[in-house]
Amino acid sequence: MTLKTLARTITLMVFVAAGLAGQTAPETPEQFARRTQWWREAKFGMFIHWGLYAVPADATDLQGKKGNAEWYFSNKQMQVKDYEKFAAQFDPVKFDAAKWVKAARDTGMKYIVITSKHHDGFCMFDSKLTDYCITEATPFKRDPMKELAAECRRQGIKLCFYHSIMDWHHPDYVPRREWEKETRPVAGADLNRYLEYMKGQLRELLTNYGPIGILWFDGGWEHKADELHSREVNAMIRSVQPGIIINDRNQLPEDYATPEQEIPADALPGERLWETCMTINDTWGYAKNDTNWKSSEDLLRKLIDIASKGGNFLLNVGPTAEGEFPQAINQRLARIGEWMKVNGESIYGTTRSPFHKLPFNGRATTKGNSLYLHVFEWPSEGLTLSGLQTTVASARALDGNEKLKVTRMAASPAGGPEIFHISKPTKLDPLATVIELRLAGPLKVVDSAAPGKP
Repeated sequence: MTLKTLARTITLMVFVAAGLAGQTAPETPEQFARRTQWWREAKFGMFIHWGLYAVPADATDLQGKKGNAEWYFSNKQMQVKDYEKFAAQFDPVKFDAAKWVKAARDTGMKYIVITSKHHDGFCMFDSKLTDYCITEATPFKRDPMKELAAECRRQGIKLCFYHSIMDWHHPDYVPRREWEKETRPVAGADLNRYLEYMKGQLRELLTNYGPIGILWFDGGWEHKADELHSREVNAMIRSVQPGIIINDRNQLPEDYATPEQEIPADALPGERLWETCMTINDTWGYAKNDTNWKSSEDLLRKLIDIASKGGNFLLNVGPTAEGEFPQAINQRLARIGEWMKVNGESIYGTTRSPFHKLPFNGRATTKGNSLYLHVFEWPSEGLTLSGLQTTVASARALDGNEKLKVTRMAASPAGGPEIFHISKPTKLDPLATVIELRLAGPLKVVDSAAPGKP
């Protein structure tokens, strides 16, 4: 046994023993609200899928059909030894943690969720439990997670880790892929032993990089929660970082739901917290053959739609193997950032729309005694709002802080909803023009029983 192997064994034993002590008392609704407050107010985060798959940068399978670039190993039905060769080619010399974090901040994002390890099993951090990591197996040698952690602290962004339960590389993870069942027999494999390895790596991530906002699990669908020891794993995580938020992808509901590539039609039942994660093109990892970019308008309006339904938006970028964001991504982030600098208060810290239906093409959010109207297209007949039972004290366009005239057009009998007309601002934004209505008191609307659906 080498000294490094012995060190790994001792480290893993310590991690396992410490994890057994992780017990958490039941959390009250008030405690849950305090723990998740920053996330609920943030609304907008950056997802980063980065790993060895950025070297081939190919989103197609063996038949040339389009898939996800980060599934390259699976798409091409590779053998582990062949995929491992990409590590020697991974040298992201253009990686600049300060630049990445600034890009997120300038876009208006409040947190970053980055792949510490994807399904391919390659660790993008300095793990003492394997040589299959960026500091050992690549010419780069540096730990990008350490650099990102320092920059996130400096620039006021929450750092969060994605971690895959599925691991196509580790000998103890089962099941095997169909095409490798003969070349990699399962004899001797032990999922429980793999889970101890996974817990050890999670403890590394939670102890070596400062406060972590979210543990974003993925790849848990091949097993049930009891097979994954999910309750034990989550208890260990919380014993290390009690304030952390955990998603729902290790087969337990935990703190919030994670719809992928889609936006729910409405707010989730029971005030369940949720976050839509979505790509800017069609794939998560960088793919040179995927140029189907969503427009800035589409992405920004998706953010507004999500906020109007009480959710968060986790927008993905796939950096190149050199460590840069593709220019098409930079362009879209910059345009969204311009809008957010002017209109961000209509997103951050807001709650969902109180209206079942709006009389214009747009969405609404609320915060305190303010109601924000996001107008995608200014109506030719003028902007009106019905269903509001609280008097409007004032109105302004956020862009330019222009005061707008509000006219009470009509009111139904017996204290029914008033109908207000809002004058047209001088400047309209083709992405979305935001109007803030300051109310004379707490917000009340007629159809508040059916919120969230535009």
